[in-house]
Amino acid sequence: MSSFQPMKTLLLALPVAMLCGCALKTPPEGADLRRQAVPVLEGNATWANAATAGDAADAWLATFDDAELQRLVREAIAHNGDLRLAAVRVQQAQALVAIQRSGLLPDAGAKGRAGNSETQILSLGASWEIDLWGRIRAQSRAAESQYEATRDDYLWARRVVAAATARAWFTLIRNAKLEDRLRQSAAIQEELVRITAQRVEIGAAPDTELLEARNVLRAQRDAIGKAELARSQAAQALELLLGRYPAGDIATVPELPAMPPAPAAGLPANLVERRPDLSASAHRVAAAFDMRQSAQAARLPRISISAAITGIRSDVFLLNQAGTPITGLNGSFVAPIFTGGELRARADYYSAEERAALIAYGNTALQALGEVEAGLQAESGYAGRTRQLQERVDESRVLVRRAEARAGIGASDTRSLLKQRQALVAAEMDLVNVQADHLDQRIALLLALGGDWKDESGSDAQTAGRAS
Repeated sequence: MSSFQPMKTLLLALPVAMLCGCALKTPPEGADLRRQAVPVLEGNATWANAATAGDAADAWLATFDDAELQRLVREAIAHNGDLRLAAVRVQQAQALVAIQRSGLLPDAGAKGRAGNSETQILSLGASWEIDLWGRIRAQSRAAESQYEATRDDYLWARRVVAAATARAWFTLIRNAKLEDRLRQSAAIQEELVRITAQRVEIGAAPDTELLEARNVLRAQRDAIGKAELARSQAAQALELLLGRYPAGDIATVPELPAMPPAPAAGLPANLVERRPDLSASAHRVAAAFDMRQSAQAARLPRISISAAITGIRSDVFLLNQAGTPITGLNGSFVAPIFTGGELRARADYYSAEERAALIAYGNTALQALGEVEAGLQAESGYAGRTRQLQERVDESRVLVRRAEARAGIGASDTRSLLKQRQALVAAEMDLVNVQADHLDQRIALLLALGGDWKDESGSDAQTAGRAS
């Protein structure tokens, strides 16, 4: 038998080996992933707290009917620094996919030697590792999963920035309204101090009454200073989200938007499919699953083939007699025997990484479910408090009008009217606070439900594709 027969047999067996190569296992997904990572969902088909029926919807920003808010969110999406960084991360992950996919293709190159020597050589060669056990395919698939996870991170970051912008806008309006109400109350208190001073001067009231009135005024002026600082800081926080210089001078509007109807909440099982942060976590489970497969395959033999065409030009007599170009086809077989435990440890590492990714997915999903339940529970509480405080404001306005009528006919003094006006201002401030808190909680619920803030369905996915 020719000495080249074993090599020929190996080369002929390579295509068969490729066709019979190890098929990669599929990572857990969908219901299978939920059963492994979030088993508590199995016994909770509906929300524990009262929820509006129907599928959770997108385009939640438009429900507030605030044109300025929509403009600010678009500005934040376009200029926010965190989003720009997330978009770069998507590009990096996409490049890594191309790097890992290249391992499935042959490597080709050329090398040569020329100069004043008697021999010139030019060689073209190619080599290819046959992915018999799926090591390279698993790495490539893991890179694709990591890219999808990074892309979903970007989509989630867009929604977080949109929600943060809305909450910062509502906080700015709240603080501006509270500052205005505090100034009204202080102006009323100044009038009370003036009237009290006149009463003390004519002996109709003791000095302590004037001291008490002045102390109340000082406390109100101090509250105004705190309110000014809070409004300025809220403006700076919003400007930072918008990518602007934090000068604290952004203009606001006089009123908070009306509360839209409660959103539909869908079902708990659907939440893990709607939220991009949960989808990103699921992709990381898949990536860890494939990296474990790749590490396990790395412990098995590797088979490669290589081919080369070499041309030689030489003034040496013997080389001139040789036929050129020279061609060659080779196969190689490498089996790890002893690596100091590295390959086994690497497989153990990615096995632990897979378990960690599965636990992280479960934790993220459970936290998301908790956010929705907390938001649903808060909805009814805030709605009830808003009704009560609105009734208090309405009744205070009635009392002010009656006090004005009595003061107009001389049936009561001005102090009673001023105190009723202060009570109305205090009631209005409480109402502003609960309305702003309710809006803040509503934004948190909308974000927790995983809806897109934009008008068009699928717009986030399109934007992520452009960013990458």
